Amino acid sequence: MTSATTPLPSLDGVERPDDRLNPIGRVVFVLVVVYLIMNRVIPDLMVLPVGFSLRPYEVVLVLVLGAWCLWMFVEPQPMPLGLVGAVGLLLLLFLTAAPFLNWWGLSTYQLNGAERGLFRLFILAGLFLASYHLGTRLTYAKKLLGWVVVATIFQAVLGVWEYITKAPLTFMFDFAEAIGLIFDPNAIRDELTNIFSRQTGELRAATTAPHPIVFSAVVAVALLLVVAWVVYTDNRKTRRWLAISGGILVLALPVSNSRTAFVMLALAAFPLFLLLIDKLPKVIPLLLAGMLALGVAFVLSPETPRLLVDSVFRSDEDPNTQIRLERFERIPELLAPRPVVGAGYLTHNPEIQIFDNAYNLGLIEFGILGLIFTIWWFLCILVRCWTATRWSDESERFIPIAGAVVLIAMMAGSTVFDAWTFDQFFPTCLVIFGVAVGTSDRVIRRERARRAVAATTAP
Repeated sequence: MTSATTPLPSLDGVERPDDRLNPIGRVVFVLVVVYLIMNRVIPDLMVLPVGFSLRPYEVVLVLVLGAWCLWMFVEPQPMPLGLVGAVGLLLLLFLTAAPFLNWWGLSTYQLNGAERGLFRLFILAGLFLASYHLGTRLTYAKKLLGWVVVATIFQAVLGVWEYITKAPLTFMFDFAEAIGLIFDPNAIRDELTNIFSRQTGELRAATTAPHPIVFSAVVAVALLLVVAWVVYTDNRKTRRWLAISGGILVLALPVSNSRTAFVMLALAAFPLFLLLIDKLPKVIPLLLAGMLALGVAFVLSPETPRLLVDSVFRSDEDPNTQIRLERFERIPELLAPRPVVGAGYLTHNPEIQIFDNAYNLGLIEFGILGLIFTIWWFLCILVRCWTATRWSDESERFIPIAGAVVLIAMMAGSTVFDAWTFDQFFPTCLVIFGVAVGTSDRVIRRERARRAVAATTAP
């Protein structure tokens, strides 16, 4: 535990004794990295042949949770400070209790969904807490975020290749079947060939994600992370690697033919600019390079800019926009049975209504109170990361910045798709949030220690 009397973690990227991990901590780090790789390499529609929907990377998350519990027993670490920890625990307890409060009125589907939701809640909580504790070590915080970028680059390259070849890639599905996995029998998502193209014929790269929207969202998240990182790094090799990664991600933005990534980036752009304003000489050339790369991407994928323009100036003719608006009309009806406390996470049957909006779906599954707790927790993370940017040093500042802007982007994306239910998007965000809060708490503890020393030495 970091305190005023113990050495502080390294601020220059050089590994120090208190920035290292014990053997169990290293196991936790390796398992999280394995999860990130498996989560993107193995298609989301593939599950283990065990009679129920269990994905391979969920098994890894169970191991992450177990290893983290052992790590905390051997080497206890402080939990997230203040409201982030308190509201997070309250939210977990509330969502865990919700199905038990309503169990007598739940359908068979809802009972099965509640079981699945409880399992998912605990493994995601383990992923967040493991990422948090890794985030308190600057060296491993950077390594973990680096793996997030690498995993997304893999998908981005596949997405660009899908668009160039004008056909969905299936070799990863063949690989998954070759190692004994099967298609999820409970999945209600469309056939690959259907989600690969709109009714109008435009191509929509999806790669190993279950849907082009999810693919575009993870690309947007990784791009924000790269931008924050490249501005604050002075290492030439790291900057070169980030520049190449950013270029690939920008080229991949339009190939999913989705507006989601652009909604996320547009709403995160202004706060990102505010947080990077002290690096304006670096930001302007980066912005110009990004605009040039995006222009090239739009030339290669002209359907997306037309879609963006039509969604702004011809929204009344856009069937997707109209469908989303019409679905709002059913919310009072679906919310009425349990308005305060919902049935629980993943208990709503998408065959009844697909909302394409995480807040609407959260309102029905969590109830009014549960949705308030959820948004409150997100805002607590945002405030924590934003606060830490004031006291962080150059080598670590990009981490709380990335946490803040990715959270804003996630909340923006949640208005256009059910972001909290997709295994390739929301858990990736939780890894970034966990690392960012861990680094932010480390910064805040250090600042408190400095103030305490200053107060004791003041005349």
